Amino acid sequence: MSAPRPGPALRLLAAALLGLTALTGCISSGTRTDYTYDPSYGVASPEFLRSLAALKNGMVPGNAVTLLQNGDGLFPDLLRAIAGARESVDVEIYIFNDGEIGREIADALIERARAGVGVRVLVDDIGARLGGLADEMRAAGVNVRIYKPIRIYSLTRLGHRTHRKIVTIDGRVGYCGGFAFDDRWRGDARNQHEWRDLAVRLEGPAVRQLQRIFMEDWVNTTGEVLGGDAQFPVLEPAGDVLVQVISSSRNDQSSMSKLMLYMAIQAARSAITIENAYFVPDAQIRRALIRAARRGVKVRIVVPGPSIDIPAIRRASQFHYGELLDAGVEIYEYQPTMLHSKAMAVDGIWATVGSINFDTRSMRKNAEANVVVYDARFAAQLGAVFDQDIARSVRLTKRAWAKRGLWVRVRELFASFFTEMY
Repeated sequence: MSAPRPGPALRLLAAALLGLTALTGCISSGTRTDYTYDPSYGVASPEFLRSLAALKNGMVPGNAVTLLQNGDGLFPDLLRAIAGARESVDVEIYIFNDGEIGREIADALIERARAGVGVRVLVDDIGARLGGLADEMRAAGVNVRIYKPIRIYSLTRLGHRTHRKIVTIDGRVGYCGGFAFDDRWRGDARNQHEWRDLAVRLEGPAVRQLQRIFMEDWVNTTGEVLGGDAQFPVLEPAGDVLVQVISSSRNDQSSMSKLMLYMAIQAARSAITIENAYFVPDAQIRRALIRAARRGVKVRIVVPGPSIDIPAIRRASQFHYGELLDAGVEIYEYQPTMLHSKAMAVDGIWATVGSINFDTRSMRKNAEANVVVYDARFAAQLGAVFDQDIARSVRLTKRAWAKRGLWVRVRELFASFFTEMY
């Protein structure tokens, strides 16, 4: 029997304490987030490729990677994969909402559980808005668990969240991206009710890395150790793409989230494009982007425009635009809807898609996961997507930024004080 869900008053108290502890540093993880890395080689060099092994996992060959855009690209593909599951379905998700897409996902999981497939679902308590879906899934045999439940006795661990978005099928097919099981992720970014996001479908030996990340949090939550062919089958090559799955958590000695991004920026030699929902990088990342632009790298950053769901984050981001614009960094604000992507491409060869934001929470506190792809074809495909999004964006200029009013500047300054919360 599951513990009762916290009431509104407790959840409000939890939110307040989360903000307070973030500001005071009481939930600081102790993870190192400042680094020295100034390579003489570029991203396209074998030396950089070998250096990536420092990030827990080296590049694994023999994979196939499919880029999936928005809900229309992700959910039909994901639902077909779940329907075809024969041994296991594992889900780790930040938001699982009792809405249309939540119901579709739950029904698919219920059907497989009733067919004898082992189905496990791990949902972060902050985003667990399952309503009656949880009881329905459990009644059908789905093993639904809540990650780090918010209780009075656990408020000291309030900042221990999983922001990962991982689904694996039979240990052979994996999904990772910025998605949630929420109706805001439905559709094709046609209006403000349909968010813009990216995900990848992964097949091949690197799926085992995704599976291992899920198992870490599952074991921590339940004590159940996963194993056998249902979870870790023999994986034959599914393609010819090099893939590395990066995981990070607050318990890491160094921030794998930041290291992944920082190493690619420092080794960039021709082009960097970042598309990210919450772009509030720390001073070291900002300096790295500035140095890259000044050594001739074309640096483009695509961020949400007025449709952002958390306006304070946009203001905190804008507070630092001046130094980036001065260096020649191009900044674009996406206009049609909320841009929720977490993606980056460097030098036409290295690319990543996943859950990691350019903010303090992703760099120091949350459990995160990104798929890194070292492949010119995939990088070109992602680059074409970036170009399409830039065409639907407004480019910010230094002149326009400098002309913003006093009240706008005051709000940006105020928002910047709360960077540790974002």
